[in-house]
Parts: sequence; structure tokens; C-alpha cells
Amino acid sequence: MFKNVVIIILVFLLCSLLFQNKENVNILVKDLVDTKELVVDGADYVKKTFEKEFSVKVTEDDPFSLEKNSIKEETFFEEEK
Repeated sequence: MFKNVVIIILVFLLCSLLFQNKENVNILVKDLVDTKELVVDGADYVKKTFEKEFSVKVTEDDPFSLEKNSIKEETFFEEEK
């Protein structure tokens, strides 16, 4: 409870000092935009890295493959479709 009150007071003091000058607000907005761009770029990089490193690799010779076209029955004749 006491920590929450201290945090509220600090946020109030920071905002009151920040909003006294318009340049401070512009600097804060610019920093927030830059941070958002960095987070989005980082998330894209992590997604691409995970897809590259942990992608599912299906081989043609795998008898337990989940693809429908990879299972072929061995019969003595071939039906025409």
C-alpha cells in the first residue's frame, strides 16, 4: 500500500515537471515513438529467427509424414484418374 502511494506521488511530480515545458513533451513523444519502432523491429527479428531455427522440416521418405500426398500405397497396378 505504501509503495503504491509513493509511486503515485513520483508519477505526479514527474508529470508536473514534464508538462511545464512543451519541448519536454515533444522529447517524450519522440522517445516513445522510437521505442515502439525498436520493439516492433525486435519482435519481427525474433519471429524470423524462431521460424528459421525451429521450422518443421518434412522429408519425402518419411513414412509418418502428416502430408496427405506423401503416403503412397504399393500395389501391383496403377489406377488411372
